[in-house]
Amino acid sequence: MRNKSTSTTVHRFLFTVDGSVGFSILEVMLAVAIFAIFGVSAAIGIVGALQTNRVALEKTIATQYASEGLEAARSIRNQSYPTFTSPGGPTGISQSPTTGSWQWSGSSNILDSRYTRTITLSTVQRDGNGNIVSSGGTDDPNTRKVTSQVTWNFVSNRSLDVSLSEYLTNWKAAIVTSRGGMLVYGDGGTTTDAMKYRLLNPDGTWAAVQNFPDFDTDSTNKVLMVIRVYASSNRNEKIALTRHYNGASQYIYAHVWDGTTWSSSLFGSFNATNFLTVHNVDGTYLNNGDFLAVYSDNSQTPKYRIWNGVSWTPDPPAVGAPTTIVGNIPLNIVIKNRPNTDEALMAVYDQGSDTNTSYFDSTGWSAALEHAIQAPTNTKEFVDFSWSVQNPAKGALIAASASNDRSMNMKICTAPCPTPAGWSAATQTSNQGVLGAMEIDSRKGAEEYITCDKDASNDIYCFKGNNTPLFTNPSNRLITNNTDSGIQRSFDFVFEAISGTQGVIVYSDATNIAKLKKYQAGINPDPDSFDLNPTSINPSNPLNSVLKTVRLRPLSDNDDIMILMGDASSPARFYTAVWDGSNNSIYTSPPDKAFLAQGSNGSSGLEYWYGFAWDQY
Repeated sequence: MRNKSTSTTVHRFLFTVDGSVGFSILEVMLAVAIFAIFGVSAAIGIVGALQTNRVALEKTIATQYASEGLEAARSIRNQSYPTFTSPGGPTGISQSPTTGSWQWSGSSNILDSRYTRTITLSTVQRDGNGNIVSSGGTDDPNTRKVTSQVTWNFVSNRSLDVSLSEYLTNWKAAIVTSRGGMLVYGDGGTTTDAMKYRLLNPDGTWAAVQNFPDFDTDSTNKVLMVIRVYASSNRNEKIALTRHYNGASQYIYAHVWDGTTWSSSLFGSFNATNFLTVHNVDGTYLNNGDFLAVYSDNSQTPKYRIWNGVSWTPDPPAVGAPTTIVGNIPLNIVIKNRPNTDEALMAVYDQGSDTNTSYFDSTGWSAALEHAIQAPTNTKEFVDFSWSVQNPAKGALIAASASNDRSMNMKICTAPCPTPAGWSAATQTSNQGVLGAMEIDSRKGAEEYITCDKDASNDIYCFKGNNTPLFTNPSNRLITNNTDSGIQRSFDFVFEAISGTQGVIVYSDATNIAKLKKYQAGINPDPDSFDLNPTSINPSNPLNSVLKTVRLRPLSDNDDIMILMGDASSPARFYTAVWDGSNNSIYTSPPDKAFLAQGSNGSSGLEYWYGFAWDQY
C-alpha cells in the first residue's frame, strides 16, 4: 500500500552567533523604509500645518492693514471729497502730526518691515438706471471704488496678497437736478445801448442769443457800462440793474424778467462825465421775496426802490426814496441781505474816500455810520461786505483807512448793527503794496472769510479772516506779482457753496490766458493754503487779448461755479467757463460748459458790462 504524500513547510532562520533568531537585511531595510515613509508623511503634515497656521496668521495681519486703509480712505472722504479724489495713482496714508487725522501720503506704506500697502482709487460708471457697470456707462464723479491691497513675501520665492475693495460716495453732495441760468451783456460797443441775453439750459447747453428789448427810444444812445444780474428763489424771475452813459449823462435802469419777457424802468439820471468806472448800483433779494435796489443819483443821499413781484415803489419810478446821507457822492455800493431775514446791510465808498454803512431793518434805514475817512484813491473798489454763511448774525466789512494804506481793515457787524455798538474794533492784514480793489467772501462750515486785494504794485494777495476778528496768512497767499494794471479788479474769489472747504480764485497775470488757483480751507494735506502753481484755463485757445476783469458766480446747491472773463480787446470781449466742483476742473462736457467765447462788442475792458445769475426758483 502506497504511503500518502505529506506537505512539508520549510522554515529558514538566521541564527546569530549566540544562537538567537534574527531578521534578514532585506526585512530590516523594508521596515526602515516603511518607518521613513510614515515619518516623512508625518513631518510633511506637521510642516504643512505650521505653514497653514502661519499663512492664516499673516493673512489676518494683512487683512487688518488693508481694512485700516479703507477706514483711512473713508475718513479722508469725510474731511473733503476733492482731497479724497486727488491721488492720481496708488497712494499710501499717514496721520497728521498736528490733528491726528488721516491723509494721503507717498505711494505706499511699509508695515512691520515686510508688508506693503497701496490704496488705489478707480472711477465708477453707472448705467441709465443708476446701477454700477464695468463699462459702457457714464462716469459718476461722486463715486470712487477704493482698493486697499497688502502684499508680502511669505518665503523668498512665494508672495502673498490681500485686497479689500469698497465703493465710497460723496455723500455730502446735494442731490438736485441741474440748474440753468441767465447771461445778460452789452452789445453796442461804445456807440449804442444794444444789449443781449442768453439762457443756460439745465442740461448745460446755451440757448440761442436773444436781443434785449429796446428800453430807450431816445435818439442819443446810452452805452452799457455796468450790469448786475440777480435771481429770485420765490418766483421765476431775474432782475438786471444797469448803468449807462451817453457822453454827458449817466442813467440807472432796472429790468425785470418774468420768465417770458422783460420790462424796464428808469430809476434816474444825472449829468456827470467823470467817475465812469464805478459800481454805484446794487441790489439783493430779501427773504420775503421782495427785491431791494440801491443806487446813486449823484447826490449824497443814495436812493432805494423795492420790487414786490408786481411793481416798483415808489410810483412814479423816476422818484426815489432817500436812504440816508453819507459823506459824499457814492461811487461803489454793496448791499447784502442777511440770510433768512428781510434785513440788509449797505456799504458805501464815496468820492470823498469815506466808507459808510447803513442798516435796513425791513422797514427803513439807519443813519449812516462812518468807518473810514481816507483811502489811497477814490477811483477803486475800496469796500466790500459779506455775511457769514456759517453764522448769519455776523458779517464782515473790509475797507481802506489811510491815504497810503498797505493793509486791509476788517470790522465785524453783530446784527443788527446800525450804531457803533454793533461793530467790533478793526483788525488789519499784514502789509503789502498800497491797497487797490478788494473783496471778501465767507465759507460754509466755519466762521471764516477770505479777503483778497490787488495792490499798486500789481500784486494780488489773499488773507484769511474770522469773526474774532483776526487775520492770518494762508500758505501761498501771494497769488501773483504781475496782474493786469489798472483800477479794475482783475480777479475774483468765491467759496464752493456746498463743500465750504474749497475756494477758487481766477485772475489775470497780464496775459491772455486766465489763471486759476484753488484754496483748501482747514483740511489735509495742506490746510489753509492756495495752490502754489496755477491752472491755465483753455491755454490752447485763450482770450483774444489780456484778461482784464473776472466775475465768479457759485451755484447755491452744488459746488459748480460760473466763471466770466472780460478782455482788453477793442471792442471788449468776454468768455464763460464752468468750474466742476466735484472733479476740481473746468467742464469739458457738455461743450457749452467748457471755455466759450460769448459777447464781442463790449464797452470797456475796465468794466463789468456782462452779468450772470444761476436759476434759484
